[in-house]
Amino acid sequence: MHPDLETLVDLHHADVELRHFDSELAALPQKKAAIEAQIVADRAALDAAKGALDGLAKDRKRLELEVQDFEAKRSKYKGQLGEVKTNKEYTALLHEIENVEREIRSREDSILEAMEKVEGGQAKVKAEESAFKGLEAQRREEIKAIEARIKECEAERAAVAATREKKVAVLKPDLLAEYSRILARRGTALAEAKDGACTMCHVKLRAQVFVDVKRNDAIITCSSCSRIMFFNAPPPQGAIEAPLPH
Repeated sequence: MHPDLETLVDLHHADVELRHFDSELAALPQKKAAIEAQIVADRAALDAAKGALDGLAKDRKRLELEVQDFEAKRSKYKGQLGEVKTNKEYTALLHEIENVEREIRSREDSILEAMEKVEGGQAKVKAEESAFKGLEAQRREEIKAIEARIKECEAERAAVAATREKKVAVLKPDLLAEYSRILARRGTALAEAKDGACTMCHVKLRAQVFVDVKRNDAIITCSSCSRIMFFNAPPPQGAIEAPLPH
């Protein structure tokens, strides 16, 4: 392969790798943030369930205090029965006692309902808390893996960037300018020729142009997309093919 073309191919591969690293480095923090947001949302749901359970317990306590108050009233009214002077007063006290006892029964029914809800809520919260702890541990591990991958990507990207700088340093200024111009316009400056066509714009090459590109001994651009072309020769029979990225 022509030395200049080989340098351009190496530069092209470096830029493709850098683009992949940049894409991954942009996506990883978002993935991490999404996992962290899920942890926060799950914790909020668990806290809400615990808060609802606390509310039920408070309601039960309030009802029990109200029962105590009504029982005190009932005792007072019953104590007054022996002190009344008229049937009217006696009947009025009996009516008050009946009202109080009705309130007590109502509160006791509500207390039983609250107790059932608290028992069911406790089991539910316990299960949700156990599930949350398991998921949180799993998600924390996922976050650690993402953080490790970010560091790994940054290190790998830095190595590729250093290699790119070495290639840029030895490339002729006019070729570097052309490469940079095509890269800025097309996103990639090089295109592999394969099966008689440009693999980037998919336009069929003239037969002689394809023959010339296959020699890899000159700088030839695609007449359609203007990318610099190269040919990746197939590996010898029996060898494992390692295709170059585009």
